Amino acid sequence: MTINEIKSTLDKIGVDNSWDEAYLIVEHVYGITKAKILLEPQKSYTSPKILEILEKRRARIPLQHIFGSWFFMGKEFLVSPDCLIPRPDTEILVEKAASLIKEGDKVADLCTGSGCIGISLALYCKNIDLTLVDISSGALNMARKNVEKHNVNAEFILGDITKDLPNKKFDIITSNPPYIPTKDIESLSKEVQKEPVIALDGGENGLDIINFLVNEGLSYLNENGKMLIEFGYDQEEGIRNLLDGRTDFKSYEILYDYGKNPRCAVIYK
Repeated sequence: MTINEIKSTLDKIGVDNSWDEAYLIVEHVYGITKAKILLEPQKSYTSPKILEILEKRRARIPLQHIFGSWFFMGKEFLVSPDCLIPRPDTEILVEKAASLIKEGDKVADLCTGSGCIGISLALYCKNIDLTLVDISSGALNMARKNVEKHNVNAEFILGDITKDLPNKKFDIITSNPPYIPTKDIESLSKEVQKEPVIALDGGENGLDIINFLVNEGLSYLNENGKMLIEFGYDQEEGIRNLLDGRTDFKSYEILYDYGKNPRCAVIYK
């Protein structure tokens, strides 16, 4: 199949960004660059792996799950159906957290999933004391594998963050919690619906876990600690309603992702 034929097949399946996916599939199977593919647009790619991938995409299995890994903050992370796929929207949270971290800080990443947030911070910041927490044993297993892959140190806690946080305080808490309203789950793309519901479903208005974080989670911060929470692009008003007028922290700010959508709340204790 030529690159055009692969793209056409993806179009028939109903895949968005079919050109991007076509290039990614050939790059993955053949280990060649997009530039080389562009130089030979009529070249036929005959590996049976191409057809296998296209059949899985026909079942709307996400490309990231098929590959078994995805890139985040310029690093490759292992992924599986047990955890959320890392997304570039989250990178703004990591960049901001990295700018706030001091050497030796105690850092907790709650609802860690693949561990991409916390591990990225361990890679870009010196000598942090990292704790990764998730309610899913499958997700935490992926985080363990990624910790090993990237040769960083971390403590792992399997449990519900609303009940099972350790009796210690942190300088930085990060979280990309479930924040999709329950009623919206079934309207998500078929690929997103292949991701774990427990990592997507944020309750009636999508703010159940975020409510806990801003009402109870702050008690786990040291004096002058910071909490960074990702939220949905359309949830800024709800986030501001939770945070405005509070006296239990010093200030907060809203960060916008590279698509210019509100994406992250940074709370300064």
